Amino acid sequence: MVCCCFVVVFDLDGFLGSELILPRVKVENFLSVHLKLRRVSQVTFPAEFPGGAEMGALIDERVKPGLAKVQSINDPRSKMAAIEALKQLMDHAFTELVEGSEAYIAHYDWAKRFGFQTNQVQIRPTVHELYMFYENSAKRELGGLMKDRSKLRRKVRRKPDPSRGGIQFAYPEEFDARWLRRMGRLLGYPGCCVDRYAKDRVEGVNVEVRASEQLMEAEKQGEVDPYAYFTGFFFPCLPACEAALEAGHRWSVGLGELDPRLGDLYGELVKVNHDQVLLQPEIISRYLGQFKGDPGG
Repeated sequence: MVCCCFVVVFDLDGFLGSELILPRVKVENFLSVHLKLRRVSQVTFPAEFPGGAEMGALIDERVKPGLAKVQSINDPRSKMAAIEALKQLMDHAFTELVEGSEAYIAHYDWAKRFGFQTNQVQIRPTVHELYMFYENSAKRELGGLMKDRSKLRRKVRRKPDPSRGGIQFAYPEEFDARWLRRMGRLLGYPGCCVDRYAKDRVEGVNVEVRASEQLMEAEKQGEVDPYAYFTGFFFPCLPACEAALEAGHRWSVGLGELDPRLGDLYGELVKVNHDQVLLQPEIISRYLGQFKGDPGG
């Protein structure tokens, strides 16, 4: 059901016309929660800001001297001190360039207008996540997940495993099946897709490559319904997953009932999501490259 209070409280045209929030984020993060299509949404700062890549580049330029210093030090104690100084430099750069930006302010302003509760979490010094939701129960579940993520990360840092790669050291929760299942369900992903994702991660299967190869193979057999890719950064267990397709078409109906423009926009977005899955091997290769020689920040 569409919440009629939107018309009374919000300026839909103003929201859709804002250039400070990406169209995908407007639909998949703000409106999906508002329409109760999902309980919780997640936006990553600054990557999902307009101009986010430029912000990231400015931060990188700001911290490059500190990173070079860390990499030049061999003494363990001196290196740890330099890493801490680098983290502080990253924090300051994030505060100034990201949290001081118009895009950041706009996301929080519109979240307030929608009446959302929010939780901003630092994932790395220069990467934060903003969670948006209505329910107190979602707040409690999210709080528990964030505490458990911190525990997993502390455990990894206390007892480093030389066999772990950089990504496993930086994001150990991505290889904990129970944590992944809880988070996936909270974000509104189908249970079958969450279970497949968690199983693959724990068994060392590259989920992104798996999803890309599945999609390429399915397209050889015929046309694939892009609504299975109903939200960004989601990888269905199968390209024809019935639960994922149901979610995509349900979202399309809900958004279209709110405003026909949204139904059309959402149709374009799922096609983009579909195409992004095909490109995942290249995207993930570039992403993993940043963890080579990572100082642990």
